[in-house]
Amino acid sequence: MSEHNISEKVKQYLIRKLNDCKHDLIKLKRKRKRIKIIYVTTAVASIIISTAVASLTSVMLIPAIVITILSAISAILTGISARFNFQNKKVEINNLIDRLNKIQSKLDYVVSCNGDLTQKEYQEILKDF
Repeated sequence: MSEHNISEKVKQYLIRKLNDCKHDLIKLKRKRKRIKIIYVTTAVASIIISTAVASLTSVMLIPAIVITILSAISAILTGISARFNFQNKKVEINNLIDRLNKIQSKLDYVVSCNGDLTQKEYQEILKDF
């Protein structure tokens, strides 16, 4: 296998990995956005219901079962809100961005070699990804 052929194969491989990584990043960002919307919506709904419960407890005309049900709904929404905490997604996105940068730098290196990539470098790049 010639050095130029090796470089071209590595270049195509890295381009494919780069595109896959970009695609995964786009999907992850979309998913994070949806989770963030759910998180904020449930947190706000929980606050509104808790406020309503606090207001209704002072009114004697409301049956106790209504207050109990509203309190339970508020607790469930708080639990859902905590479940959708998006902190982990941010870490996952940052890791994917780091991987994307690493692939891009390897691709830049392969292009800069201009076909002079050794078999050892070829194996090393494949092992990295």
